[in-house]
Amino acid sequence: MHASFPVDRELDLGEQGCGQLVMEIMLAMRLLVPGQTLLVTAYDPAAAVDIPAWCRMTGNTLRPSLPDVSEHQFLIEKGSPQSC
Repeated sequence: MHASFPVDRELDLGEQGCGQLVMEIMLAMRLLVPGQTLLVTAYDPAAAVDIPAWCRMTGNTLRPSLPDVSEHQFLIEKGSPQSC
């Protein structure tokens, strides 16, 4: 459950690491229009650092969400059209 942001698409990346994780997110985000959201589930320990950094670099927004017990879910809102 996420704070007032609908989930438009979900992506379960399991334990994929940094390079593959970021590539899969980028490809999934291309299917969205600005303002839509992608719920990413990722179990790689570095995901908590990699995903926020990727969002900052690409102009997408990591949205706050209600606490996920596992802390392995990330809600990303697609930014402007030039964002990945």
